[in-house]
This record gives sequence, C-alpha cells and structure tokens, in this order.
Amino acid sequence: MKGIKYASLTELTDDLLKKQVADNRTRLTALKFQKVVGQLDNHAQITTLRRDIARMETALRERKQKV
Repeated sequence: MKGIKYASLTELTDDLLKKQVADNRTRLTALKFQKVVGQLDNHAQITTLRRDIARMETALRERKQKV
C-alpha cells in the first residue's frame, strides 16, 4: 500500500485536506480495532495511514504559517 505524495497535497484546498484528515483518522481507528480483534491482514496499512495523516497536517500547518 503506497502513501500519498506530498506534491499532490499542495493542489488540494484547505477544507478538503481537513476533511481527508478527519476521514483518515476515523479509518485509522477502525484499522487499530481490527488489529486488536485479529481481523487485520496487512499491518503496514496502519503505518502508511499514520504517515499520510502527518503529511496532510504538515501541508495544512505550512499554509497557515505562510498567511
């Protein structure tokens, strides 16, 4: 599972990025629950999703600092 490239995040609007962060956090919670229950086959999904969230938050933070 490949993550999102930072360059593609610069093209998105702030509102869309915030929505994606919220959606990915919900998805991350579900994946963590699946891991505990033993239903998760690919544990690397959690790491990839965490890093994607971090990239999105970094893009949002950089935009906020430029203003």
